[in-house]
Amino acid sequence: MKPIKSINLNVPNGTTRLFAGRIRRMLLLFVAALLFTTQFAFAGAKETEASTKLKDALSKEFAGAADVKWYSEDNKTFMARFTMKALNVTAYFDEDGNLLATRRYIAEEHLPMNITNKLAKRYPTEKVRWVVEFETEGTTVYYVTLEGEKTWKVIKTSAGGDMSVHQHLKKV
Repeated sequence: MKPIKSINLNVPNGTTRLFAGRIRRMLLLFVAALLFTTQFAFAGAKETEASTKLKDALSKEFAGAADVKWYSEDNKTFMARFTMKALNVTAYFDEDGNLLATRRYIAEEHLPMNITNKLAKRYPTEKVRWVVEFETEGTTVYYVTLEGEKTWKVIKTSAGGDMSVHQHLKKV
């Protein structure tokens, strides 16, 4: 995916603060949408009724899941969206009910300490806006969106603290 080279955040003279706030909120939503590349695999997915096998697998893996909605594009891979302990979670299953991966938003304070420390050292002037945790096959990866004065960065980091810039956007 190619990064966007620039985004103009200059607000014309006479525009109210309310309008400027809306532009900033829209930009935040735009950046959040860019984070979820796994979602694109389900771009044409339609809400569906899950089989008993899938429902049982979800209950086994995520006791206490509420407001569950199921989606599939090909009836071979299924996405369950639900809430659990006040968090929005997305889980991916195959048709046999095997859990493939999970995705959830987490609060910055739930990042491992080694990641928090590295982010603070490498990006001391940037603020954490979102953290998305992906888990698959026992491996956890975090996508941390940072906002600086002139840039947005999405940092991909392993649970062990290996970091790389996944995406970089410039503000103008």
